[in-house]
Amino acid sequence: MSSEQPVNSQLNLTEQDLMHWIETRCDHLQAQAKVLVDDYWRQMKSQRQKHSKSESGRIGVRIRCRESQRAFSIEWYRMATLRQNGQTRPIAQYVKKGRGYRYPLGNLLKNEPAWETELVEELETEFAHIRQQLDRLGKIRDAVQRYCKVIDANNKFIG
Repeated sequence: MSSEQPVNSQLNLTEQDLMHWIETRCDHLQAQAKVLVDDYWRQMKSQRQKHSKSESGRIGVRIRCRESQRAFSIEWYRMATLRQNGQTRPIAQYVKKGRGYRYPLGNLLKNEPAWETELVEELETEFAHIRQQLDRLGKIRDAVQRYCKVIDANNKFIG
């Protein structure tokens, strides 16, 4: 006789449980991304103090929160200045990510200091992993929402 117990005690997850789990995972990923972005800026500040202005680095990163679905994006940009009416203003030139989860860093990092190139490449690997997880969670969320619509329509039809 086997000592294994039958799988009668299955978890009864509801659609709301799944949606809550997705939201929690997205919040965790956003917190993880924030730690990485904050660390980038801390290292950027530290390196700027060690190097001359010409080697200070001009690449920035930020997290952009989206209004719906608890979504966010991690975006790279080049910092520049705009001279207007005798004054200089800082501007950000955002880089297009393109398809996939990674930014094409070749052109962005051209002529940038080696310390910055290394830092950006290291972080982009981690950011790409976060973007991939967010994408998968979004697909699960969308599938659960479509499923709920089908169930609701079926219940209205039957009921």
